[in-house]
Amino acid sequence: MTAREAQASTVGTAGVAVQQIVLVGLSGVGKSTVGALLAQRLGWPLLDTDDLVRERHGETPAALITTRGETTFRALEREVVLDAARRTPAVIATGGGAFQHSESRRALGERALLVFLDATPGAIAARLRAAPVASERPLLGDDIEARLQELDDERRHAYSHADLWVPAQGLEPEAIAGRVLQAWAGEAATLLRQPLRLDRLGSARLSATPAAIVDTGAERYPIWVGSGQLERLPERLRQLGLAGRVFLVSDANVIEAHGPSIARSLETAGIPGASYVVPAGEASKTWRVAGELHHWLAEQRAERRDLVLALGGGVVGDLAGFVAATYLRGMPFVQLPTSVLAMNDAAIGGKVAVDLPAGKNLVGAFYQPRAVIADIDTLRTLPRRSHAEGFAEVIKHALILDVGLLHLLERNAGRLTGGAPDMELLAQVTARSARLKALVVSADPQERGLRAILNYGHTIGHAIEAASGYGGEYLHGEAVAAGMMAAGRIAVRMGVHSDDLLARQADVLRAFGLPLAAPGVDARAVLDALRRDKKVEAGRVRFVLLERAGAAALHEDVPEALVAETVRSLVATG
Repeated sequence: MTAREAQASTVGTAGVAVQQIVLVGLSGVGKSTVGALLAQRLGWPLLDTDDLVRERHGETPAALITTRGETTFRALEREVVLDAARRTPAVIATGGGAFQHSESRRALGERALLVFLDATPGAIAARLRAAPVASERPLLGDDIEARLQELDDERRHAYSHADLWVPAQGLEPEAIAGRVLQAWAGEAATLLRQPLRLDRLGSARLSATPAAIVDTGAERYPIWVGSGQLERLPERLRQLGLAGRVFLVSDANVIEAHGPSIARSLETAGIPGASYVVPAGEASKTWRVAGELHHWLAEQRAERRDLVLALGGGVVGDLAGFVAATYLRGMPFVQLPTSVLAMNDAAIGGKVAVDLPAGKNLVGAFYQPRAVIADIDTLRTLPRRSHAEGFAEVIKHALILDVGLLHLLERNAGRLTGGAPDMELLAQVTARSARLKALVVSADPQERGLRAILNYGHTIGHAIEAASGYGGEYLHGEAVAAGMMAAGRIAVRMGVHSDDLLARQADVLRAFGLPLAAPGVDARAVLDALRRDKKVEAGRVRFVLLERAGAAALHEDVPEALVAETVRSLVATG
């Protein structure tokens, strides 16, 4: 992007020239740092609303909140924001609560591209603890992470109405600024001309938004989570601009439960298509079945403008996504996950693949869907064992990224997995878990760094699945649960974390009915499968280990003898 292109204005809502970029998000997420980089690159002034408050009133926001109260501070802050919104060109870094007020949102939106910088409360808390200004944030109190989570719950809905969502998790400020500038040069005009944009921003009652966004910098798609989402499928396809024929791929179990209602919905909307049903289970995720689907699409004369719908669990999502990625060198597809496992993991992130006899997911691609549409109501038809196993991925996300979610799971295992689960709570947990994975995938779409932490428990978990022949003795989530326990034992032996954390992990897995070991599996077969794992580099298996609740890191120094000892103990334990 040239300097001339960077400094050019674009035209927004109502034909107003736009020469502002506004950054919103939680306190400590990096708005001021990223704003300074943007201002330098664009040659614009940086307006930090906290600094403007201090200039106008002679006290810092922290001092004003302490001496005059938050309500008074918010009124003073709003005056500053409305004034800054009229100053162009400018990069504006807002205070964490500034975007909550409808008048401020609308004023900022009139001349600016609104950008939401997002990261987990844990990541922001770690950043704040290392920053000397952490003591100047009185709204956060002593338990920074818990308070940030409260603020996230309170403010996320407003932040989600920004024009652009950008992950700040695991990315350096320069990379975050680069994402913003890429959007400014490319798609800002389109984003700013959304119908009724200013009316929406100025509304006191904000409309619903997707539960999460995946944005890799090259591709962006929404994740919708909630009740009745499949009934809205035609509406969602129109929102996505997908107007071709629909080719639905599902398995024998899922199509019986949900196929007729989807067919009626599409037929009523006048959307033509066809369906292909594969046998349920991992045995369908093969070259042979993928070839059958390729031939079917050819017989149907599918075109690149048409759409593949993946209706089912992780197997169907992986298989249909792989076929969509490879037929005609790529055609659009949408994930319609119908299992806890798929909604929280397999459907998000664009990893599509088929298995080989030598191992799971050995042939595949990174190919992002156009959307993920997770209808919580489909979980009502899920067998109890399948329902429970999916929580291994939710627990994994909590353990590696979100200690607040871990607390929530520990308190509510019965409400989430009982005979009549609390569907509202289930939707809340699923949306939060999906956001965590979306953050990581968006920051590292090709699994070159941060995304590796999502493999926690999967290294030995996948080996257990391979060693048991994918025959259902251990479902994927059950194998991952055992794999997390193996990783925990390794971490304790290496002094990476304490016995207390291992016990805590065991307790939450046990509460969800997940196994802590894999008795009966051949240890030699597990170790052989480990050596063929995709994560092997220079002959060494890399392991993701917890460093504390809510934080994990990749380790390449795990002794082979310790791995072998842990595996033998894992499969021998009753």
